[in-house]
Amino acid sequence: MKQLSLMIDLNRCIGCRTCIVACRNHHEIIDHTSAMPNEIPYYLRVESRSWGTFPDLAVDSWVVPCQHCSEPNCVAACPEGAISKDPQTGIVNIDKDTCDGCAAVEGAVTASKQLTSPCKANCPAHMNVQGYVRLVAKRKFKEALALMKEDNPFPAICGRVCDHPCEDYCNRGEIDAPVAINMIKRFAADLDLNAETRYVPEVKAKKAGRVAVFGSGPAGLSCAYFLARKGYPVTVFEKANVLGGMLTTGIPSYRLPKNLVEAEIQVIREMGVEMKTEVEFGKDMTVEMLRNDGYKAFFIGIGTQECKEMDAEGEDLEGVFPGIDFLNRINSGENPDLGKRVAVIGGGNTAFDAVRTARRLGAAEACLIYRRTVDEMLANNDEIHEAQAEGIPIHLLTQPVRFIGSDGRVTAVECVKMELGEPDESGRRAPEPVSGSEFTMEVDAVINALGQESDWACLTPECACQLTEWGTIQVDPVTFQSDDADIFAGGDAVTGPRTVIEAIAGGKEAAISIDRFIQGVSLHEGRGGDIALASEFPKEKYHPAPRAEMPVLKPEDRVTSFEEVQSGLTEEMAVEEAKRCLSCGSACIQSCPYDVIQFDLKTGISHKCNLCLDRTHVNKRPICVEVCMTDAITFGEYSLVKQWALDEGRAIMEDLSKESVLYVK
Repeated sequence: MKQLSLMIDLNRCIGCRTCIVACRNHHEIIDHTSAMPNEIPYYLRVESRSWGTFPDLAVDSWVVPCQHCSEPNCVAACPEGAISKDPQTGIVNIDKDTCDGCAAVEGAVTASKQLTSPCKANCPAHMNVQGYVRLVAKRKFKEALALMKEDNPFPAICGRVCDHPCEDYCNRGEIDAPVAINMIKRFAADLDLNAETRYVPEVKAKKAGRVAVFGSGPAGLSCAYFLARKGYPVTVFEKANVLGGMLTTGIPSYRLPKNLVEAEIQVIREMGVEMKTEVEFGKDMTVEMLRNDGYKAFFIGIGTQECKEMDAEGEDLEGVFPGIDFLNRINSGENPDLGKRVAVIGGGNTAFDAVRTARRLGAAEACLIYRRTVDEMLANNDEIHEAQAEGIPIHLLTQPVRFIGSDGRVTAVECVKMELGEPDESGRRAPEPVSGSEFTMEVDAVINALGQESDWACLTPECACQLTEWGTIQVDPVTFQSDDADIFAGGDAVTGPRTVIEAIAGGKEAAISIDRFIQGVSLHEGRGGDIALASEFPKEKYHPAPRAEMPVLKPEDRVTSFEEVQSGLTEEMAVEEAKRCLSCGSACIQSCPYDVIQFDLKTGISHKCNLCLDRTHVNKRPICVEVCMTDAITFGEYSLVKQWALDEGRAIMEDLSKESVLYVK
């Protein structure tokens, strides 16, 4: 199949606009007055550069034409199957008779279709939520999974442990309740767990430039995944004897079954990523060693595996366990002696994982101690509610001050009651001790889950990386590049202990930067801008519908085993829940990396340049090419057009700071 493309040479363009006047798309197919209130024609814009070459042309008055991608995201995202790639020309076309504008409500919602849905904007990985939810509503489950994996290599994992900020911003919440996006994601992803039918994304032709990834948690594996898709040879080095980082060693199996983690990691193996365990970064392997071996870039995703200490009297007594170490031991098959009375200190996911695990190990009186209120807890709401349903007491506004022991083993915790004062640097109200409120709690074991930090002994002298005052690695907030140009980082090593989806997002963005770094192009261009949200919709046009509820094991059954608590939605539940989505934007528009798809507000459908498909099928050139008086627009097979551009404009391609820029696919 050919791959046709347009190229605009600004050295030749004189800004006469003849191409726009002649453009059939612009005049015959779409009403640009309604589609573009700012009156910007998009078909022939080239990215604005305010160099003054054409003073009469306003900034952003010309637009990049549709690139007709070799692997178009818009084709995968369209729930109606209205977008297709022509087998003869490679032209991506939208069928106006099939497109339904993603369920646009005529004259009411269409104005927001050109904008981004809040769910996508507030997903750290910017998944095309609307796209995969509507695909599930159409029972296109395989297509939904493929679309998820455009932005997230771990949809089944995230379907269980993601804190789903997308749902917090769902516009459906203004009618009744947010769409259960995470449950829908889990349903579609779980259909992919059969090894024989598992979806493995296509890997592009091999590129030069080996990349090393340190750490096999969600950040490191995500970085490896996205680099592998681009064709880079990637090696992952892991200190532990198992892969997955906290996914494997830190999250209990009743929340995240280990066979599921292994299944999604296996996909990355099948994409060609080499994975080596029991290799300690900074000791067994250093950046300098790998540089000498030909590696061109590095990603640090070592996470936060070190437990923070309380610095309290008696913390070294037997029976006082660091939270992460405790969970690591359980996930490794150990069964430490806890006794019946266990106190867990903290209010995050690790604390709840620890106390619920202790309960399952036979600690009938396991409880949680937290110095603030439930409102300030950092744990997922699901964790809090499930712990409460399991009958686990939570002692709020309580602070342990010392551990009391006998014969070297902890027997009690001395605590003090707290009250909340003014907000601290985190924005939460700072707890302050209440004078004279001390009391003692008898225990058989204590688990300290106050937080984690990274072990930076791995940074050897040849690394120029710097640490922040918080003990995290210092990186550019957009590119994730460190002070050492070829070293990038992401996940908890950058943010401190956060969520799985944030770690995935960090790995994804770092992979984009590493690709650009190796190719020698700008790391910042086109990134980090504000996102315009679709927020207005006619509430009265939608009927309230109840949100799906996740089926779960009964509390009395689940506290005696590590069987998965949440069993997942049925097919009918998932489809009906997906139908609650308001489709705030258009799935294709939100999937386009070049922002060239427009929404025609009058006809209620999406539209873009189709390179005059009817003309190209009879060996005629697009009309803009025909009418250009200075031959500034070149049309032809992509590989030939690109080579022509390289031959004719190599100097310009090498120096993007000059006044003219060549635009090829």
